[in-house]
Amino acid sequence: MSADSNTHGFIHLRDNPGAEEETLVVDFDNLAVIDAVISNVSEWGCRLTSADIRELYKNIGIRAGNTGKLVKAVVTSVKGSDAAVLFPKTEKVVTDKRREKRNNVKIPVKVSDLEGITEISGVIVDAGNNGCRITATGLAGLPEEVVLNIGKMERPVAAEFAWRSGGNAGLRLLWDRTLEQLSDEEDEDA
Repeated sequence: MSADSNTHGFIHLRDNPGAEEETLVVDFDNLAVIDAVISNVSEWGCRLTSADIRELYKNIGIRAGNTGKLVKAVVTSVKGSDAAVLFPKTEKVVTDKRREKRNNVKIPVKVSDLEGITEISGVIVDAGNNGCRITATGLAGLPEEVVLNIGKMERPVAAEFAWRSGGNAGLRLLWDRTLEQLSDEEDEDA
């Protein structure tokens, strides 16, 4: 990591073992706030020293100088009044590729094959107009196209799996297709 790409805000202390500075540390896990001394700063981490160091858990923010910004860091170990801290190398940017907003829900659902021979119970945990995510045991045993029977809906909804992983799956809702159309297509493929 070059000096230009150093994002942790402690460049003035970096690679100078004798340099130290008083700072404020916020623990994001338990919301503790302590005063500490930062030292041994490198591109990858630092040492924090404080009588209250045991208040820190794992995910912390360290105030850089007198700015109003916190630098994200992770406590890797605590010994005595010192904590070893790492600065994350890269920020993982998570982007939602969906075109629509999903809402967190908890709706019981029965998922079955088109004939209704195999049926499993699950829960819809997020939902939008065109898709949903469900949790259930046995999702891998179902075909690509399935039927969702959702409690208060008059008719079942046709859907197809977008992905499956363990006890979770993402489904595209096929609102424009009736169960008859899906059954006819399956008969043609046979």
